[in-house]
Amino acid sequence: MRKEVKRSKEIKLYKLDEAIDFIKKNSKTKFDPTLEVHLNLNFDKKKQDQNIRFTLVLPHGTGKTKKVAVLASKKVQNADLELSETDIEKLEKSILKPKNDFDVLIAEPKFMPKLAKAARILGPAGVMPNPKNGTVTDDVEKAVDQVKKGRVEVKTEPTAPVIHTIIGKLSFETPDLSENFRELYSSIK
Repeated sequence: MRKEVKRSKEIKLYKLDEAIDFIKKNSKTKFDPTLEVHLNLNFDKKKQDQNIRFTLVLPHGTGKTKKVAVLASKKVQNADLELSETDIEKLEKSILKPKNDFDVLIAEPKFMPKLAKAARILGPAGVMPNPKNGTVTDDVEKAVDQVKKGRVEVKTEPTAPVIHTIIGKLSFETPDLSENFRELYSSIK
């Protein structure tokens, strides 16, 4: 039997900290939910120069731990999975599976032509390295550290001037969530 949800049609404006406390108080889940932000921007999406796409390291992270795979010529300290050129064949044959074995793949630019063979596996899973989101870089260690600290990709939707991203777990302290949101907001502004 479904529970009736009583919704108020009254629109009320909250200060940021009050809104976060309100969400925490009214959360009915039995797990630690992620707090998402959906921002509707006031600009013409048809103009290419008004698209937004960047990466941002949140001051207090996202609360999610990501498994990072690295394809680099030297050993990387914080990487969860070190890949070699022979592992590219394992990706092609689906022996290594994105989203199961790793969440993010970071590669040096010189490996990209060889990695293109596995693009049909990596692309649909959303883990194909890309210079726009900082996963193709010569400074692999820095990229791994940023992902571990809570880097998020911020971009507008393809068809609308809307941004969807996360700012942390609901179990975070209210000031931490506020600071994450303010960092996001100031980066967009």
